[in-house]
Amino acid sequence: MRVFLKRPTALAICVLAALPVLEVRVTAYAPVPRCTKTINPDITASGHHIIPADHYRLVAFSPDLAKQFKFGDRFRLEVGGKVLIVEYQDRMPGQRRKKIDFLLPTVRNCKEFGVQKGKLKLIEGKEKLR
Repeated sequence: MRVFLKRPTALAICVLAALPVLEVRVTAYAPVPRCTKTINPDITASGHHIIPADHYRLVAFSPDLAKQFKFGDRFRLEVGGKVLIVEYQDRMPGQRRKKIDFLLPTVRNCKEFGVQKGKLKLIEGKEKLR
């Protein structure tokens, strides 16, 4: 649902506020063969070439979540007491459900991140990645 209004009405504000918040399990991965199980770990499922600026900004979705969204969709992710703006650019293999992987620079960072609970909400419109 895309909404473009010159002035937001009360109805539009209620509709945007009604976008679902997904409760997800958040883990992390690094762009290395050990984590990605691909020949070229620097390329995501969407074909995006990973650069250092993508760390802490890109996510991979489990197959059940991937069916609901398209590559390039941006989300507000609340995890570990922080709010991040992330972009969906990769897909996880297997039968995982309600899970996202957060792109971090190293395997050590991934181990420190661990497994956390998070809240994910689709962002409508063009909000910048931070």
